[in-house]
Amino acid sequence: MNKVIALSVVTMLTMVGVSRAAEENAVTKSAVPMQDVLAVKTAELNNTEWTIELKSMAGGKAKAEKDTLHFADGKVSSANMGKAGYGASNFTTRLLEDGALAWETMQSSEKDGIAFWRGDIGADGVMRGVLSKRDLKDNAKDFSFVSTGSKQAAPPAPAPAAPAPVAEPAAVEGK
Repeated sequence: MNKVIALSVVTMLTMVGVSRAAEENAVTKSAVPMQDVLAVKTAELNNTEWTIELKSMAGGKAKAEKDTLHFADGKVSSANMGKAGYGASNFTTRLLEDGALAWETMQSSEKDGIAFWRGDIGADGVMRGVLSKRDLKDNAKDFSFVSTGSKQAAPPAPAPAAPAPVAEPAAVEGK
C-alpha cells in the first residue's frame, strides 16, 4: 500500500513538473510573437489620420471639440495643438493584455505649455484616450477622447535631393 501511495505521489509531482515546464515553454514561445504583433500594429498606425472628439473631464456642459491626429514617421501631431505651437513628437507603443495597442507621447509649446497624450486602439478599431495639458502657470486641464473615424494617409513626400555639383571646365593655359 505504501508503494502505491509513493508511486502516486511521484506520478503527481512528475505531472506538475511537466505542466509547469509546458507553461514556461508557452510563455517563452509567446514572447517572440508578441514583439512581432507590436511591430505590425505600430507599422499599421504609421501614416494614419484619426478624427477625434475631445471632451473636458472637468464636467460641465462644454461642447466636444473635434481634432485630427496624424501619425507619420514615428511621430504624432494634432491639428489643433499645432495651432497652439505644439510640434509633432515621437510616440511609444506597447501591447496591453487584451491585445489593444497603447501609444503615448509628450508635446511641448513655448507659448502654451506641455501636453501628455495616451491612447488605446482596441479590437473594435476605435481609439480612446486622454489628453492632459499643463499651461505655463501649471494649471491642468484633462480631456478624454474617442475616435470618430480613421483613414490611411499618404506618407510624407521625401525631401528633394540636392542637385549634383557641376564641375567647372578646367582652364586651358596658353589661350
